[in-house]
Amino acid sequence: MNKSRKQGIATLPTVIVIGLIALAVVVSITAMTFDQLLISQAGAQSSAALFYAESGARDALTRIARNKNYTCSTADCYSVDFAAGGCAAGTSCAKVSVSAGLGTSADPKIIVSKGLMGSSVRRIQSSVLLDGGTTVTANQLGQITSVSWSELTN
Repeated sequence: MNKSRKQGIATLPTVIVIGLIALAVVVSITAMTFDQLLISQAGAQSSAALFYAESGARDALTRIARNKNYTCSTADCYSVDFAAGGCAAGTSCAKVSVSAGLGTSADPKIIVSKGLMGSSVRRIQSSVLLDGGTTVTANQLGQITSVSWSELTN
């Protein structure tokens, strides 16, 4: 009988070791899943911020199309909110500025739009020429004829 009791005692440490290994595997899988979730969320926020920046730049193009002399040259001159409280809450918006350029080849209008979503910030810059950049007043009708579009990385 004494021999059978000793064999039963060896079972307890084995069960504890197997349980600890299983717990370590579960914790590792949970940590990796959480990391992937954070990465996915950051990617979605970054994409939304780019969308907001593009939307802000398009809004500025519309304002220029309606008024070729439109300017709003202070940094983050106006905002476009995409959610209630948008820029006031520092998220879900675009902050836009439009240079005082004439829209000519020598002095293009520059649009800078900054999209904000959560902790992500993306910026778009667009150079706008009106009427092909001509300086001849008779040929200036306010038509946007050339636009360069790029994302600012810093």
